[in-house]
Amino acid sequence: MRNHNNSSSPPTWVDHWLEKLIDPYMVEGVIGDLHEKFGVATISKGRWYADLIYILNALGYLRYVSLKNRNSRSNFEAMFKNYLTITLRSFKKQKVYSFINLFGLSLGIAAGFMILQYVYYEVNYDKHLDNAQNIYRVQQDRFNKGELSTQWASGCAGIGPDMKEAFPEIEKYVKLHSSNTLLKYNNQYLKVKNAYYASKDFFEVFSIPLISGVDSLVLTELYKVVLSKSMATNLFGDADPLGKIVVLNDRTDFEVVGVFDDLPEQSHMKIDLLYSFSSYVALTSERANTAWNWDGFMTYVQLRAGTDPKSLEAKLPMLIEEKVGEEYEQSGQGIAFHLQPLAQIHLTSNYFGEFKKNGDKLTTYFLLIVGIFLIVIAWINYINLTTARAMQRAREVGIRKVLGSFRRQLINQFLFESAFMNLLSMIVALLLIFFGYPYFNEFVGISDPYSFPTDSFFWLSMLGMLLAGLFLSGFYPALVLSGFKPVDVLKGKFEGSGSGGTLRKVLVVFQFLTSVILITGTFVVYQQMNFLQEQDLGLSIDQTLILRTPNSNNDSTYSVHYNTFRNNLLAEPEISALSSSTSIPGGGPGWNAGGIRLLEQDENEANQYRVVAMDDQYLDLYDVEIANGRKFDDSFGNEENNVIVNESAVKLLGAVKSELILNKKMYFWGDTFNIVGVVKNFRHESPKKAFDPLIFRYIPEVNGFYSLKVSTQNMSQMIGKIEQHWRTSYNEQPFDLFFLDEHYNEQYKSEEQFGSVFGFFAGLAILIACLGLFGLASYATALRTKEVGVRKVLGARVTQLLALLAQDFLKLVSIAIIISIPISYWIINQWLDNFANRISISAYLFFVPSILLIVIALITITYHVLKTASLNPAITLKNE
Repeated sequence: MRNHNNSSSPPTWVDHWLEKLIDPYMVEGVIGDLHEKFGVATISKGRWYADLIYILNALGYLRYVSLKNRNSRSNFEAMFKNYLTITLRSFKKQKVYSFINLFGLSLGIAAGFMILQYVYYEVNYDKHLDNAQNIYRVQQDRFNKGELSTQWASGCAGIGPDMKEAFPEIEKYVKLHSSNTLLKYNNQYLKVKNAYYASKDFFEVFSIPLISGVDSLVLTELYKVVLSKSMATNLFGDADPLGKIVVLNDRTDFEVVGVFDDLPEQSHMKIDLLYSFSSYVALTSERANTAWNWDGFMTYVQLRAGTDPKSLEAKLPMLIEEKVGEEYEQSGQGIAFHLQPLAQIHLTSNYFGEFKKNGDKLTTYFLLIVGIFLIVIAWINYINLTTARAMQRAREVGIRKVLGSFRRQLINQFLFESAFMNLLSMIVALLLIFFGYPYFNEFVGISDPYSFPTDSFFWLSMLGMLLAGLFLSGFYPALVLSGFKPVDVLKGKFEGSGSGGTLRKVLVVFQFLTSVILITGTFVVYQQMNFLQEQDLGLSIDQTLILRTPNSNNDSTYSVHYNTFRNNLLAEPEISALSSSTSIPGGGPGWNAGGIRLLEQDENEANQYRVVAMDDQYLDLYDVEIANGRKFDDSFGNEENNVIVNESAVKLLGAVKSELILNKKMYFWGDTFNIVGVVKNFRHESPKKAFDPLIFRYIPEVNGFYSLKVSTQNMSQMIGKIEQHWRTSYNEQPFDLFFLDEHYNEQYKSEEQFGSVFGFFAGLAILIACLGLFGLASYATALRTKEVGVRKVLGARVTQLLALLAQDFLKLVSIAIIISIPISYWIINQWLDNFANRISISAYLFFVPSILLIVIALITITYHVLKTASLNPAITLKNE
């Protein structure tokens, strides 16, 4: 038996949608009519027919949907027009405040976006590679007697093949070794700075596109080379490079078998060409595949999907023990390997033998904080400036409420104003970004042409942040403005109220806090850079030109050519000295040697040292001071068997005093050398780093660099003469000359760049914060205009009025300064830890920024006090 109630009820879901879709004034009549027809159809035709007729009749009433939409659209258009009119009228009435709001928001959003995009660029290095999440670099640490001596970006020759054989988790490995390359094609020479030998799986592991050639074949055979697109263009122009023969260092022919796309700037690698690694083995020995005591080989491993890199890294000590455990135990040496995630190398790695200068994680995140501060401070300014105008809008709100406006309607109005201002600011910010990005990229050192990020996560994050800021910066002022009581406002009681005072003070403290932290940070960066550049280098780099030597030192005629070149240069009166060496001041020596000890010491007392090979003029040319013993001198004879060390090396050799090391015998790679001199420590690298233990070998015609000491005002003419003599001796060999002081100062470039970028954006943040302070000072003085008038009538001086109005702000400044000190201390201490030589953290570093912030606050407040004090008391008091 059917349930009567259920059978006589029409489909409720139809009623539900009719209520939503048609005009509300017609809903009751329409549904009543439908129910009546449904009851008749149920009795005469049955339930299923009645349901069908009910639905069809309901569809007929949907013609009234357009009427509802038309009414809703009309109401919305009227509301929007009203909101827009009021907003534009308000902006026009308060031009200065509106401009400050627009300028502050636009500048904050634009600058913040630029910094956030830069940070996004920095943290996404190498993530463009297909399998980046499974690729790791094998980074090597060397130890002597348990103490860390060297950290390499590269490692020993045998680690890659041995790891592949020992661990099934490794799918493939790649090995690279740098090459000092001089290429010749058709008797034209080209010096290549970024050339490497690479094992066969390079292109498969790194997914670098080949324009020509097959990625699994190009590096498999002997004496094959693959060129970057730009290198191929430099060598061959528009001609097809495949099959062409190039000559390496005037000795070995290589066939070009492929061309690859230039590596993007957003890669930790910098490579112009790759030789097959089997060629390097053929040119050296099979030890290039197996040796554990031969360093300088970059090794990368591609792990199988799902492999835990930490678990794999934990197995490496067992492999070390198996391969060299006994040998290292006897010698006192040690070795450790770490797996570096490919995508983290750029920001976290700065080891010996990197492809190029990497970024800095701490610096990048400091800038990220500045970028977030910029945007947040801009929104805080909007809140402060909007609430500072509250008194001018109070009577408007009171009258609106008296005339029947609900608070919800007022909130919508003020949220609309906030959205309009934020939208307008974003449009201006986009224009600033569009026109400012070429200069910004140059400023921060990005050489890539600018393109907006394509990652949806970045844009969703930015959109979420902007919408959150839009809501938060608009919602609070809307609540404050809509909350005024008509009775109090129209009686004039609002002026003395403290509406929103606590939150406003918190926001002001936050602005002052960020400002003093940014000022302190900028001041510390400036002081640290001055400290480094004012350090005594212990050598002379002024008036010094550097030439890279030709790659012909294996040629039997090199000595003749070099002597001719040397004699011709020294015949020029402007050139006072010339020296050859393997390295020059301004970077770490490229020669790193381990297992070195005094002959009287045990093997377990051996250590690693940096080595510089040079002639007998090097120390004199650079004015390096001798602490004990003597310099190299040909007149003594047999100088090739002697060495000189610096004071750091003396300490590492175990001598208490430098004179005690003289004439000691040193064991160096199977040979014995006599220590004839000790030089005082000098800054071969910048003072950012500690003094390396250096050993100086005497090799007079060494390959590397020529140093020339010149004294002339007409440097361009002098360079022309040097090049003429070069062509006489070395024909078409590349003439690569540069100034040593510029080369040396390149070491400070990243810190100087960071200081400039940090200082610039810190200045913007402080400027925007000052706009907020301007608004609050205006608000505070406006509230007390009548009080100032009364005090003037009673004889108060301007200085007294300034003290009265400034004291509240100075309390907030003091709170901000007190809170900022521990935060600033932690931040600057973290940054200064990157330097071996650093300034000490003293009260002076916090005192100066604090005084500067107080001065900025007083200047801003003084302007408003003077403006208010200049008003005629008769005018300010007549409205009482």
